[in-house]
Amino acid sequence: MMSSHVSLESLCGSILRSNKNIQSVAVINNRGKVLEKIARPLFARQFPDHLNEFFCMSCVLQISMGRDFDENYGPINYHISERSNLIMITFPINENIIITTINKSISSITLSKKIIHIINDQIKLL
Repeated sequence: MMSSHVSLESLCGSILRSNKNIQSVAVINNRGKVLEKIARPLFARQFPDHLNEFFCMSCVLQISMGRDFDENYGPINYHISERSNLIMITFPINENIIITTINKSISSITLSKKIIHIINDQIKLL
């Protein structure tokens, strides 16, 4: 269990360090429970924890519903949700979901592909 925690912590840190525009990274399970979370200080103050529970559940629902179409269209690599203040990108990884929040000043597709490479590299180390 501890090695899994360290691996998730390492994964989140690697993703956050990969680009200054990434504000937070979290890994949640298929019930919306946060397993690991890391955020830049200013971002952490702007988004209190009690709001995150509902947000995490909505991410789980979105990915879960999308999996219903995997047979026809293939699995989801990532999902981008652009809001007026920021962009959220979710990555389904086995039974878990990685949620990243990024500033709007960067190409979300380019960054998503970079993050997928980081995730795949980290999974190989597990």
